[in-house]
Amino acid sequence: MKKIAALVLLLASSFFVFAAPAKNSKSDKIGGVEFGIGTGYVFYGDSATKNLISSMNSDNFARFLIGGDVGIFIPLADYVSFVADAELLNDLFWKGGEHCFFFDYSFNGGIKLMPGFGGLGFTVDYCLGRRTSVIKYDSYSATESTKWGNGFKFAIDYDIKYNKKEGVCPVVGAYWRHMPRGDNFSDNTISIYMKFLFR
Repeated sequence: MKKIAALVLLLASSFFVFAAPAKNSKSDKIGGVEFGIGTGYVFYGDSATKNLISSMNSDNFARFLIGGDVGIFIPLADYVSFVADAELLNDLFWKGGEHCFFFDYSFNGGIKLMPGFGGLGFTVDYCLGRRTSVIKYDSYSATESTKWGNGFKFAIDYDIKYNKKEGVCPVVGAYWRHMPRGDNFSDNTISIYMKFLFR
């Protein structure tokens, strides 16, 4: 909980520190908010989870992976912005009365660079998160959580209406997130997403 409180304090203080637009920025706005939805694939690092998924695949469980996030962005210069978001990725298995739901949640903050190739952007984030599993399978029922981990995320995306200074702007992209879970294993997530920026 101390890590979460420290991260919230850092994000809040960053907002007030960088709220004023950069002197050389073409935009007079202080930033905006974003909402995203996506899907992808998770490469789980622990053998217990991999064995569980293998068993469910053998039993023909249905599977659906969907995620979403909400965040802020604050311009620091013409091509540099501070970004932060809270993200939830759900990897859902079910068959009849049995199920296994993996909830991967993280708090991310970093820098987005727009190198000047249209709406192309690159983001590097620090991530704090963990995974909670809700399992009811083969006479076993439990809710389990990994330890909190400190990871990172690399994203590439394209702002379709990058010249639009106000209003709603769609963004499409992809990321790779590496998240240590404690006990000497890590999860790796590949995701594709669509976001809507409200400037």
